[in-house]
Amino acid sequence: MSNSHGIGRVQSLDVLRGIAIVGTLLTNIWLFTGGVGGESLGRPDGRWDGDIMLLSGVLSNGKFLGLLSILFGVGMAIQFESAMRHGHRWPWRYEWRSLLLLADGFIHFALVVDFDILMGYALVAMVVAPLLRLRTKWLVVATALAGALHLFLQLSGTTGMAAFTKGPLPEDFGDDAARTEDWSNLPTPTYFEEVAGRIGDFWNARYEAFIIVPPLSAFLFLSGVLLWRAGLFKGDERARTLSRRLAVGGLGVGVPLTVWEYLPLPGGDITASLSRYTIAPIVAFGYLGLTLVLLRRRGGSEFFARRLADVGKTALSCYMLQNVVALILFSGWGLALGPLGSVGTIAAWAGISGLLMLAASLWLRRFRQGPFELVWRAAVDAPFRKADRARAHERREREKDASLSAS
Repeated sequence: MSNSHGIGRVQSLDVLRGIAIVGTLLTNIWLFTGGVGGESLGRPDGRWDGDIMLLSGVLSNGKFLGLLSILFGVGMAIQFESAMRHGHRWPWRYEWRSLLLLADGFIHFALVVDFDILMGYALVAMVVAPLLRLRTKWLVVATALAGALHLFLQLSGTTGMAAFTKGPLPEDFGDDAARTEDWSNLPTPTYFEEVAGRIGDFWNARYEAFIIVPPLSAFLFLSGVLLWRAGLFKGDERARTLSRRLAVGGLGVGVPLTVWEYLPLPGGDITASLSRYTIAPIVAFGYLGLTLVLLRRRGGSEFFARRLADVGKTALSCYMLQNVVALILFSGWGLALGPLGSVGTIAAWAGISGLLMLAASLWLRRFRQGPFELVWRAAVDAPFRKADRARAHERREREKDASLSAS
């Protein structure tokens, strides 16, 4: 089954994944650099700092994580159809993949950063994967129920979330010390003290991933599955129409709601509380549709699109690498280049993003997948190699018998 929409997978799914990866870094970079506490490098009155930080949050906070979640669901749909074609039992292999992702996420959480998203994705995927055996109409019902549960939880308990939804934030909360505005008064922990602190504060650090986000992730995963089944990534007129509708609907509804909290209008406190977990995913659908529209119009072969596609092909490696690089550059036990002002923070984001594109491009000249993806693929396939060889042997024997009978 083709997953092309007329410009090839590299210019669609991989470009979108690349955008989602560098977009989540735009959210997280503020935590790494301490940009909120830095001295302004803009106008003397310092107002550029606040303006740039605000614009960054409006564009990125929760939006690219939502896009990444939708694309995770698309990947799940592709895995399901591949399993059906090869006669594999679903979802056994995928559940094994999810367990590996859970382990990978824990290692990333413990050794790198506390705002890892992989563990949350893995747990939700384990629950969602069996649902893909449902007919599409029942999958629509399951998607609607997941969305309704998320919305209910948000509306019934949003007041405590307002403080976390304004401005750029990491894709998880992190510890309180890391969010303190004046970092200079805090003792600098060693790397191993940070690791011990994350493990010791595991449940508090995982509150968002394990408690708040799962219904939303389930909704976005299933939405990605439905969009794949609807043919969004094909090259026909139906796909083009669906892309335009996503762009117009997602941005037309999401953008006004995003800026509502910053305008002198009633209900701003409500939209602020819903910004990260309800409004941002709406914008993510708009980003998805707009990207596909632009790729089709321009052919998806420009230099920048190809570099983003390289990042998308090595998404897991780039996601982990960007956090490792930022940690080394800006942590107290590393090079300690922070805190930076807003201009410096955006420059750091652009620099790390450019490094990711360069590293991914150079790596893919010799390998088909990223380094973590190669290890990942080997680990996923390992328990099933014997059964796969036996199945392949039986298929060859049947083909041989059929050939002899025909002759």
